[in-house]
Amino acid sequence: GGKDRRSGLILTIPLCLEQTSMDELSVTLDYLLSIPSEKCKARGFTVIVDGRKSQWNVVKTVVLMLQNVVPAEVSLVCVVKPDEFWDKKVTHFCFWKEKDRLGFEVILVSANKLTRYIEPCQLTEDFGGTLTYDHMDWLNKRLVFEKFTKESTSLLDELALINNGSDKGNQQEKERSIDLNFLPSVDPETVLQTGHELLSELQQRRFNGSDGGVSWSPMDDELLAQPQVMKLLDSLREQYTRYQEVCRQRSKRTQLEEIQQKVMQVVNWLEGPGSEQLRTQWGIGDSIRASQALQQKHEEIESQHSEWFAVYVELNQQIAALLNAGDEEDLVELKALQQQLSDVCYRQASQLEFRQNLLQAALEFHSVAQDLSQQLDGLLGMLCVDVAPADGASIQQTLKLLEEKLKSVDSGLQGLREKGQSLLDQISNQASWAYGKDVTIENKENVDHIQGVMEDMQLRKQR
Repeated sequence: GGKDRRSGLILTIPLCLEQTSMDELSVTLDYLLSIPSEKCKARGFTVIVDGRKSQWNVVKTVVLMLQNVVPAEVSLVCVVKPDEFWDKKVTHFCFWKEKDRLGFEVILVSANKLTRYIEPCQLTEDFGGTLTYDHMDWLNKRLVFEKFTKESTSLLDELALINNGSDKGNQQEKERSIDLNFLPSVDPETVLQTGHELLSELQQRRFNGSDGGVSWSPMDDELLAQPQVMKLLDSLREQYTRYQEVCRQRSKRTQLEEIQQKVMQVVNWLEGPGSEQLRTQWGIGDSIRASQALQQKHEEIESQHSEWFAVYVELNQQIAALLNAGDEEDLVELKALQQQLSDVCYRQASQLEFRQNLLQAALEFHSVAQDLSQQLDGLLGMLCVDVAPADGASIQQTLKLLEEKLKSVDSGLQGLREKGQSLLDQISNQASWAYGKDVTIENKENVDHIQGVMEDMQLRKQR
């Protein structure tokens, strides 16, 4: 974070007693020198090689290596010597020998003399300065920054691939593109949160205190990282918003397809097995018992239909909710589905109701016919009884009873005609529910049966 008097950045290389790997050091320097902007690099670097805990041959190797790693950017190398100075002849000879091809100035200096070349406020405590620097804090932030940069860049590529794939091509290609790349490898919410936390950390001003006053200044690499993080966050938010819309459209399309599939299941069953059940049920029975058996069969058919009608109610509610959402592009398709479903369900429900009413009318007709038949049997039995009247009063009473029975029979016969005619009228309407089925034979059998019952009752009365 420190700067030299030419506003160039200061790079410190601490050497230790252990063997220093030149390859690792070279890679580290390459990375560190990739962080500053080109403008900062143009001002040059001052390199502090801390050799207080190392040997001269290691220091020399590091200094010579600098010309291969960053020859154009290094303007000054300050080698901090140990208290027990190296052999002056060796050091002087070596630097003098390499002076022409080094490309930068090398100064041997004690730690307490560094302030001759660099301001104390730009040096850390290790070199007697006042610059506050926590290497672990910087390293941790840098690791987070690198991780965020890598993840966000990769995520941006994935989101762009998904979003762009959903914007072009026909519907089949679009669905295939989304299916293959629908889920990003990392959670966008997590990456965004990491980025916001990192930006907050980078924007916290570092405190540098001195006796003359206080000043607030973030490190240059943190200043440089801030716009990078903000740019990545802006791009992520934009792509993530588009991605969420893609997901919303995908979810809506999936929901619409599921509704469409369920609608067709209901329609296919009602127009298939459901209608076939009703096609086979055209009789009215020839007695009360037969009509009751047909009614029981019809109740079983109604029970099966009621399960599909329950699905219809649920689907109708789902479609209504989607229509209320107001997505214009789906309104036409949704309304068409709703209309198709309603038409089929109402038509089937009307057939069931018609069949139920027909069977009820047939049951009532047979009930009236049975009552009338019993009345005619009673009247015939009364007429056939060979009993001599005891007196005039008995004759009058018998005649009055006979007259009442005749009136009851006439009333019953009239009721039978009315019930029969009503039933005939309903039967004549069966053709409208036939779905192309020829019901002439079935209707003729029903009509012949009704007319036969009424004619039989009329003949029995006349006899």
